[in-house]
Amino acid sequence: MAKSKIAKASTVFSCTLLMGMALFHGSGLHYVNELMQQSNSKPFLIDIFPVLFAHPSIHLLGLAGFGLLTLFMKHEIKKVLFFTSLLVCIDALLAFYLGAVVPGVLLVFSALSLVLGAIKTGK
Repeated sequence: MAKSKIAKASTVFSCTLLMGMALFHGSGLHYVNELMQQSNSKPFLIDIFPVLFAHPSIHLLGLAGFGLLTLFMKHEIKKVLFFTSLLVCIDALLAFYLGAVVPGVLLVFSALSLVLGAIKTGK
């Protein structure tokens, strides 16, 4: 399957958004971890918090990786892009549920860019 320039550009745009969000989220780990250390939380929560906080950043990097992988695929590009966009949509819904409007909107843009990339990919 050949990818058009629009499909490639929208996929790269989406993956760039996802990687930027992952790096921005991950950059707050030290700050939030210090706040957690100063809180009166149970020691168990303080111990596992860095891993729980880092997980969304790793997740977003993984989704961006799936998107970038499609740039080098020959077959089933549409399926991977649609599936990845579905996962990003679920992340957007979770962001809105948590009250994170800006990340939710960025995730929606990323998902829509992936859908555009899938639609513009040839048969």
